[in-house]
Amino acid sequence: MRMGVGRMVDEQAIGARVKNSIIGIIRGTGEITEAAVETVASTVQTAIKEAGGTGAAAGSVAVGAVKGAIDAVGDVTGQAAETAADGVTAAVESASKVGASVGNAAKGAVIGVVRGSAEAGTESLEAIGQTSRTVVAEASAVGADITTAALGAVEGAIEAAKNTTVNVEEAAAAAATGAIEAAGEVSEAAAVRVRRSVEGTIQGVKVVAKTTIGKE
Repeated sequence: MRMGVGRMVDEQAIGARVKNSIIGIIRGTGEITEAAVETVASTVQTAIKEAGGTGAAAGSVAVGAVKGAIDAVGDVTGQAAETAADGVTAAVESASKVGASVGNAAKGAVIGVVRGSAEAGTESLEAIGQTSRTVVAEASAVGADITTAALGAVEGAIEAAKNTTVNVEEAAAAAATGAIEAAGEVSEAAAVRVRRSVEGTIQGVKVVAKTTIGKE
């Protein structure tokens, strides 16, 4: 029981740290750009190193980071939408920025998880899957495109694993599986869409999810 509460506190703390570290950048651009991906990744990596311990701890840190980043996206883009001119074009642009930002938040969080876990010498595959599940769930909660979020998580897993001892195919599979499983909790149709977006060849890596959810 105590352990669960401790993890919850850790998630809230890292979430607040990530949110505060990137909210200024989002306000300047209206989105989490590719340049800000490294900010998210570095924050997660540092937090995992500080937490030490198990893969579960790494997953907990990453979950908080994803929530914090997406919370920041929602806050800033929500404010921007309120002050923007009414119209279909403004709505489409806002939705596009939210989707791209969530995808980049996902990518940064997973990169940080892989790097941080490798540094701490802990099992990262469980943490990758947990992070990816959270990405899709949070994206759905704010009305963002879950396929963009899922793809960002898989791309992050591949990019980071290539520079560590983590098996790239296994890292990609863990991210894809987590994303599909989370999408399955939204709807069967959502799981099918996400599966289509994360399986196949991505960044030169063949990605095969380890779940039957979303199979047509």
